[in-house]
Amino acid sequence: MFPWTKSFVENHNKFEPKTIFFGSEGANVVAVVDLLIKKLISQIDEKDYHNLALDQIASPNFYLLKADEGKSFITMDQLRAPKDFLTLNTSKNRVLYIQSAEQIRIDGYNALLKVSEEANENIYIIIATSNLNAVPATILSRFHKVKIAKPSPEEVMTYAKDKGINSEQGVMEFISYNPWILEDHNEKILDALHGFGKQISDKKISSKDRLELDTFVDYLIFNRKKKVNGTGARDNLQKILELNDIKKSLNSPNNLSIDIAKLRITSCL
Repeated sequence: MFPWTKSFVENHNKFEPKTIFFGSEGANVVAVVDLLIKKLISQIDEKDYHNLALDQIASPNFYLLKADEGKSFITMDQLRAPKDFLTLNTSKNRVLYIQSAEQIRIDGYNALLKVSEEANENIYIIIATSNLNAVPATILSRFHKVKIAKPSPEEVMTYAKDKGINSEQGVMEFISYNPWILEDHNEKILDALHGFGKQISDKKISSKDRLELDTFVDYLIFNRKKKVNGTGARDNLQKILELNDIKKSLNSPNNLSIDIAKLRITSCL
């Protein structure tokens, strides 16, 4: 666990009945809120769930709502399903956790609004999102909002160096603004990152993994943004727009094939 994540989780002890936790992608919102949810449901049930995955928690007081595996969105049926869970009278608090607001379509928020209004007073409805603008005003006005701050580049750089991670200055700077790369399960991405400079100079993309390509696009955008006020500003802005479109296509339900994505990325090198 990152030190800044540990500090936030340990110091957040009060939960409002309806809360949206939000922050930028670099704040790792879902991972942080997952830990808060484990903390909350552990307190309610007086059991320790910290070492379990959320979908392994078998509690009558907890309901996890997320898109099914292989799906990009939470269905209307899924959004309506927690109705009985939310309206059942019980002496204990209950928790409905919507793991990613980005997985709810606009029409789905109407169902969510109805569900939230019918919920008993002892129900916590917790939503995590990396894009607060994607949440309709009708939901925002009814929920308490808590921002999860992104760690400073200096904090991330210190942590990376303490972990023995060292690379060229440009790579370390990119990592300092994208701390998620330092998570244990992202070792493959970290290894690939060290080779991004050579791929750029050779204008030849060797990455075959979709997440690697997505990170490579982020790396290109990051470096282009540093040049938008210098020589070739217009070209850099055009390339940034193209790269953002590639990133969007890589992550869309009807995503680009790896080969087509690589061709489009190469044109931006």
